Amino acid sequence: MFSSSGSIEKAFFKEGEIVFTEGDAGDAAFIIETGAVGIFKMVEGERIQLAEINEGELFGEMAVLDGAVRMANACAREDSVIVRIPRQTFEKKLDKFEPFMKSLVQILVSNLRNVHKIYMKRPRSVDDYLNAITYHAEGFRRHMNTVKQKKDVTEGLRQLDQIDATLRSLRKEFKGYDDLRSSVLTEVDITIPDKTKGGKT
Repeated sequence: MFSSSGSIEKAFFKEGEIVFTEGDAGDAAFIIETGAVGIFKMVEGERIQLAEINEGELFGEMAVLDGAVRMANACAREDSVIVRIPRQTFEKKLDKFEPFMKSLVQILVSNLRNVHKIYMKRPRSVDDYLNAITYHAEGFRRHMNTVKQKKDVTEGLRQLDQIDATLRSLRKEFKGYDDLRSSVLTEVDITIPDKTKGGKT
């Protein structure tokens, strides 16, 4: 394990050993000298892997750059030697950047965090899955209508109608279903923007 010193150091982690946990302070970034680390998050009891970091790669840098707490857990996938780079070292390097570049780095980190948040909203409940299928089927229908002048898509649209009918049947079948997993998709997540009206449908 690492000490709390402010200097660059390395440590050995056995397979399965935790490097950091969600909610920890982002006081350092890490580079894998040898081995591999998995980045994962527990969601309703399910261990979801977000990434696998391998030899020579950097991880844990986002919390250092934006000062936020860790958004996931890091665990050694195999026996690994990991180098710890303290926040102070990063800050000294960033201080040499022009203000524009520092702002750009912050924006990129913020965008990456948003990507992870969106990923974590993948469907989990029955309603989520039905809503997600409905969303994509409607998006596909709109796309097919835009190419109607180039190709006859009548049969494809007919099959989409069958999908719609099946979804309605499934909603009736699962109405009142006592789902063990909570829904995570909001109305915004399953609403297709109406570009012709500048709003949503």
